[in-house]
Amino acid sequence: MKYKNGQLFWGFLFLTIGVLFLLDKNNFFVVVPDEMWNYWPLLIVFWGVAILTKGTILKPIISIIAGVFFGLFIYGSIFGLHPNFDSEKESENEFNTSTFYEDFRDPTETATLSLRTGIGKISIGGTTDKLIEGTSTGFYNNFNFKTRYRDNNARVVLRHTQEDFELLGDNKYRNLKLSLNPTPEWEVDIKVGAAKVKLDLAKYKVKKFNLETGATTTELKFGEKQRVVKANIEMGAATLNIQIPKNSGCLIKGDMVLVVKNFDGFDKIDKKRYRTYNFDESDNKIYINFDGGVSTLTIERY
Repeated sequence: MKYKNGQLFWGFLFLTIGVLFLLDKNNFFVVVPDEMWNYWPLLIVFWGVAILTKGTILKPIISIIAGVFFGLFIYGSIFGLHPNFDSEKESENEFNTSTFYEDFRDPTETATLSLRTGIGKISIGGTTDKLIEGTSTGFYNNFNFKTRYRDNNARVVLRHTQEDFELLGDNKYRNLKLSLNPTPEWEVDIKVGAAKVKLDLAKYKVKKFNLETGATTTELKFGEKQRVVKANIEMGAATLNIQIPKNSGCLIKGDMVLVVKNFDGFDKIDKKRYRTYNFDESDNKIYINFDGGVSTLTIERY
């Protein structure tokens, strides 16, 4: 089979990015220059060579090399793979640890968490007698943290500090860990860029959940504290693993043509809808609207 040069370029580009994701997910040490952005002139060089070699036997080889390099360029520029840590660099980039919290005010019946951040590792789990408490660590990993109360409702807003965010910096080593109070009913609204996300919401009364991500690896767990959970998930090229209780009924719908699906205990209603066999008789129900790009979606029942 003879491949076109465009097929070779895009094929090896996605192959390179996918292999790097897989290696990183399985904790293999990957050596890639920290600041791939410095090598952007090579993109112009490859473009020029591709034009000069058009119609020759070298063109497919150039297409493959360009695809691999561009894959390294995209992944390395965004994630900053495995930077070397030393005391001089830590001093230069100001590695810091910050803690924050908001006291719980009785009677707070409902609460909203609005989180906006970029690249790094994000986790939510565990309980606290505060309304919320958290820790952020990393290079320039600072957040604006505000809480507003109105009647019996609290709204918590977390925003990555704009001037401290480095697109090409040591974002891989930015960590944010949060714990929430289990008493109020929560609405959780999260928008992140390219990140690793772990959300264990099993101990919270989550009635509404919204997640918008870029290229992420996400683990999400729902519990049985709330009778009805409504979730909306929008993802780019991502991997998502959702855990739901066996006793809860779940209905998921969305355009999943390019999604690799692995649904445990679900029946297919049509090409856009799947539901658990116990959906109708379950007291607790989880409704999920899913909109994903080239994604892998796994749902497990525990």
